[in-house]
Amino acid sequence: MMFKLRWMGFLACALFISPSSGSAPPAPLELRIAVVSDGHAAYFTRLLEASLKLIKQPYHIQYVKDIPARRMWWMLGKDDINLFYGMQSKEKDNDRRLVVVRHGLTNGLIGQRVLLIRHADTQVFAQVRSVADLKRTGRIAGFGAGWGDTKVWKAAGLPLYEHAAPWSTIYAMVAAGNRHVDYLPRGVIEVLEEARRHPELAVEQHLLLEYHADFAYYLNPSVAHYRPIIERALREAEATGLKARLIEEEFGADIKALNLNRRVRVPLSMPPG
Repeated sequence: MMFKLRWMGFLACALFISPSSGSAPPAPLELRIAVVSDGHAAYFTRLLEASLKLIKQPYHIQYVKDIPARRMWWMLGKDDINLFYGMQSKEKDNDRRLVVVRHGLTNGLIGQRVLLIRHADTQVFAQVRSVADLKRTGRIAGFGAGWGDTKVWKAAGLPLYEHAAPWSTIYAMVAAGNRHVDYLPRGVIEVLEEARRHPELAVEQHLLLEYHADFAYYLNPSVAHYRPIIERALREAEATGLKARLIEEEFGADIKALNLNRRVRVPLSMPPG
């Protein structure tokens, strides 16, 4: 599922209304999209392109990669790029430098969390049945600095560590066991891919932590007029089953392998704001 992207010139989508229709084709969407080189970009870019094709909306896309996610958000606010995808939050939705496309991208799967842990901690997490149990372990969750998930852990009173350095270094920190971070709560659409790249860590087999969260596309205000077009495309992808098919193609095998129905479900609350 690794999605290898290079700097690409404009990719023209040759989807136009036939001249015989008697009306001019819609103007192409001119998109500059940031993609995170973490193995998960394929679904979010496939969904966008396939949805636009579904409604016969022409587009040109330039992909930008290999930039830290926090800088990508800065670039989006500055109009260096004009579309990015990430965890939806009220903070982002209320940011005047961003325009949210109002359609969840993962059907809530990103809010279903399985833990990446040290192999030696398997029995520690196997005893957990509740938030209180998880708190009693004394184990510290790891997140990127400023991630919306941190609010969930803070609201539950669970200890956490926010990693300001490049995210790729945190896996070794967890494995080391002496760096103030003990486990990584990862979405069910990403945890096994990350485990394959980091065999020094284990996928915890017992728990499923759940809260209401999803990814969304965000636009720069300069292309705010694209929002209703992209929202219409995503609604059509939902209605036709295209979105469900892409989720199954990209993540279905991994989700099945996680045996979610056999796990102890621990609900968490996404606090307001």
